[in-house]
Amino acid sequence: MALPGPRSPGDAAGVLPAIGRAGLVGLTPKQLAATTDLPLPVVQSELARLASGKRVVKVGRGLWVAREFAGDPSADPTFQGPAWYTEQFERAFDLRPAPFAGPIQFNPNERLPVHRWWSYVQGFSAEFVERVLAEYAVGPGDTVLDPFAGSGTVPVVARRAGAASVGIELMPVAAFVARAKQLWSVSPASLRQAARSLLRNEGLPPTLSPPFLTETRRQFPGAVLRSLLRIKEDLAGLPDDGARTLLKLSFAGILVESSHLKRSPCLGYAKREGLSARTPYALFQERVETIATDLEGLNGTPVGPEARIVQGDAKDPWLPPESVDLAITSPPYVNGMDYVNNYKIELAWLDLAESYEDLRTLRSSLVACDNVSRSVIQGHRPGPATAHEPWLTAISARIQERLAQKPGYRRGDMAGVVTKYFDDLASVLHRVYDALRPGGRFVVVNGDSFIAGTYVPGDLLFARLAHAQGFEVERFQVARARRSGQRRSFRLRESVLTLLRPGPREPPGRSRAPGKGRAPRGADPRPFAPVSGEINPRGERSGRGSPPGTDGSGTAPPPPGSSRPPPGSPRWRSPRP
Repeated sequence: MALPGPRSPGDAAGVLPAIGRAGLVGLTPKQLAATTDLPLPVVQSELARLASGKRVVKVGRGLWVAREFAGDPSADPTFQGPAWYTEQFERAFDLRPAPFAGPIQFNPNERLPVHRWWSYVQGFSAEFVERVLAEYAVGPGDTVLDPFAGSGTVPVVARRAGAASVGIELMPVAAFVARAKQLWSVSPASLRQAARSLLRNEGLPPTLSPPFLTETRRQFPGAVLRSLLRIKEDLAGLPDDGARTLLKLSFAGILVESSHLKRSPCLGYAKREGLSARTPYALFQERVETIATDLEGLNGTPVGPEARIVQGDAKDPWLPPESVDLAITSPPYVNGMDYVNNYKIELAWLDLAESYEDLRTLRSSLVACDNVSRSVIQGHRPGPATAHEPWLTAISARIQERLAQKPGYRRGDMAGVVTKYFDDLASVLHRVYDALRPGGRFVVVNGDSFIAGTYVPGDLLFARLAHAQGFEVERFQVARARRSGQRRSFRLRESVLTLLRPGPREPPGRSRAPGKGRAPRGADPRPFAPVSGEINPRGERSGRGSPPGTDGSGTAPPPPGSSRPPPGSPRWRSPRP
C-alpha cells in the first residue's frame, strides 16, 4: 500500500520554514514531523520534493538543511570555525600549527608483534610512540606514563625501549588487554599445550548460560554461540596463570569476528556468511598461534621492566609527585564514541560486567560522552578550570542556542556534556602535571569536533586548560584531516600537542625538543586567568579581571597536596619566547 503524501505543496508548507529556522544545525525527518505536527510520510514526501528542486540538501546522519547551509557552515554569519580559533590561538601563544609527518592511527600495529594481539581502533600507532621516545632519548632509568592507556601501546613500546612505564585505564576490558600484552615470559610451548586441552572438547555441549546481553542470540548463530560458551567454560577450568590470561585474550579477540557484528569504529550489525560451530575454534587457534610466535620472537630480547597497568581513574593520584619523565596519551575526543557500548560484548563475555546497571555505572565514571546519564550532567558543577575558560563558556552558550533551533535533539543538556568533558580532562591534566618531573613533557594526540552546529576546538581548548594548570604549550602539529559524522563536508583534524612542565633543563645527555618552551604572548602566568587582550568567541576583548570565586588575585590556589609551585614563583612563571 502506498504511503500517504501531501496532496499539494501547501499541505506541508511548514517543512521548509522549519528547516530554515534550524539553520546549519539541520533537522531529521522525525524531528521535522514533531516540529510541524505532520505525519512522517508527509514530511518525507515533501523533503523529496524540495530536494528535487534543490531547495534542501541531506547531510551527515540523516540531517536536512536549507541549500545555503549545505556547504561550508561559515555561510551562517554567527559561525566560529577552525580558522577563527586557530588564528586566536596563534595570536595568544605565538605558535603556528605545523604538519606532523608519519602514521598516527592504530592500523599499522595490526602487523606488529604484541601490538597485533588485540585490535583497538581508537589507539595510536606504535611508530608514533617510538618516535616520541626517541626524540627525548627515553630509555633505561626513565619512566613513561599513559593516563589513558587503552590497549597498552605506550607501555609495550616503552618496555621495548628499556624504560619503566605506567598505564592507567578505567575501561576494564582495555586494562585487561594492556596487562595481557605485558606477559612476555609465558612459555610458547605451555600456551600451545593449554590451547590443545581446550580444542579436545570441541563439539561437547556447554553447561554455561549466555551473557546478560538481551541481543546475544541475534548477535551469534546458535552453533557459534554453543562453541563460544564451550570455550569459555573450558577456559575457566584452566590454572589461573599467564597462559590462561593469554588464552582469554585470544578468546575475547574472536567474539566480534564470530558474530553478526562489526566494529568500524562503532559496534553495529553486519552480514557475515559462513559462520558455523567450527568458526570460533578456527579463529581461536589462529590467534593463539600468533601470540605464541610473537613470544618466541621476544625470547632473549633485552627489554625494560614489566609495565604497571592500573585499572583506575586518571583523575585520581596514582603516582608520586615528580616521578615521571615523559607522558604520552590520546584522550577520548569531545563527543566521542560510547566506549562502553562499543566494547559491551567483551565486557559481558569476560564477566567484567554482569548487568546493564554495571554498564551504566561504568559509563558514568568515564570521561563524559553523549551517552552519559543525564543525572551525572545535572549533578555536575564546573570546576575553576572550566568555569572561567572564556572559549568554553561561549561554546556552551552557542550549543544551547543551536539546540533551541532544533526541537527533538536527543540531548537537551549537550552543553553540559561538553563542559563536563573538559572538566574531566582538566583534572587529568592536574594529575599529569604533578606526576611529571620539571622539564618533563606531555605529548597528546587529540582532535576537534562539530556538535549541534557548533565547532568545538577540542585540541586547542585542551592546550588552554593545560596552560591554566602551569604547562607551557611547546608545539601544535596537525597529523591528519578527518570528517565530521554530522556533516561529511566539514573537515576536522587530529593533532599532536607537546606540553612542557617548566623547570630546569635536563641533565647532560638528555635530548630537548627544538625551539624554546613557549608560554602565551602576554600571558598571565596565574592559572585560570584569561590571556590578556585575546578576543573571545563573542568578539569581545578580554582583560585580566579576577574570575569570580577567587581571592581577588585572579588565581585559584593549587589543590591540597599538589606539587605545583605557588603562583608567582620562578618555576611557575614561563619565559616568553
